[in-house]
Amino acid sequence: MATPKWGESFLKSGLPLEHLTHVTFHSLKWLNYPQHEYSRPNEKNQETWFELDLMTTCPEENRGTELSFLIECKYHDLSRYWFFLPYDPSGRWCFDDRVFNCAPFPTLRKPRADTVLKLAPKSSGGIVVSMDGQKQDNAVRTAIEQLVNGFVPVSLNRMFQYNLDFRNVVSPADAVHYTPGVTALIPMIVTNASLYRLKPEISDLDTIRKAGAPSEIADQLEWTWHYHDVPIRLFDQNLNAVHAHLKETSELIYRFPNVSELAEDFANRPNWIAIVNIKALSKVAEILKDQFLALETIEVEKMVRPRRRRKKP
Repeated sequence: MATPKWGESFLKSGLPLEHLTHVTFHSLKWLNYPQHEYSRPNEKNQETWFELDLMTTCPEENRGTELSFLIECKYHDLSRYWFFLPYDPSGRWCFDDRVFNCAPFPTLRKPRADTVLKLAPKSSGGIVVSMDGQKQDNAVRTAIEQLVNGFVPVSLNRMFQYNLDFRNVVSPADAVHYTPGVTALIPMIVTNASLYRLKPEISDLDTIRKAGAPSEIADQLEWTWHYHDVPIRLFDQNLNAVHAHLKETSELIYRFPNVSELAEDFANRPNWIAIVNIKALSKVAEILKDQFLALETIEVEKMVRPRRRRKKP
């Protein structure tokens, strides 16, 4: 009797992978927010609602700064795998601030230190390769596009609005002493696909053509830091979103110094995406959590000096 194929059909829906990702973080006691919605212009420049699969937050904080992952999940059948190129070591943005993306205050004491990127191989590019040699739709690019298009809108809503909203406190007197929350937000793609990165020493096309298996020319990875250079189109889209947000939430933004400047800086993010095989997800989450909690950070209270609006004459 032939093996029923309904299970593969269910897997291709992506729901089981999303569920397993959710369960993994639940088992680690993280706080999960599935189907995280955000709004941005679509291809016709019409404001439209989209969603990413999960936002999850570590229950432990580093001196008032919390760690969160913004996650998109991608399932593949076992006949395909993801292939990346090694990252050019002379590239830019290789420091912690561009990985953790802390806001609405930059609480890393050494933002230009390069610690977290050393935890995994760095990569660029990214395509889907099939075992039968047939050309595949580039689900790697699709996942990256979905994630980076949502990163700034989600950041504005979470870090530059929710974290700053002193109006949620009990009384106006308490609002004067309100201390905003700070979030370190790392974008992440979770997949069941095997991950390979071309060996840096490979320099001949024939070597690739003659390879009998990916392992002959590439290293298999549990996870990788994938570099993303924000294109002009996305930068303009992000900057427009930031300026609209600054205008709409001026009561929150301009109450605290330097927040508007940091919001504008986010238009050129994200630059680093953690791409993780689901089998290593729990391990990677613990590694990143431990690295984050070991960082030297500035207490949020020491960075908050609310601006007092002048009374109109």
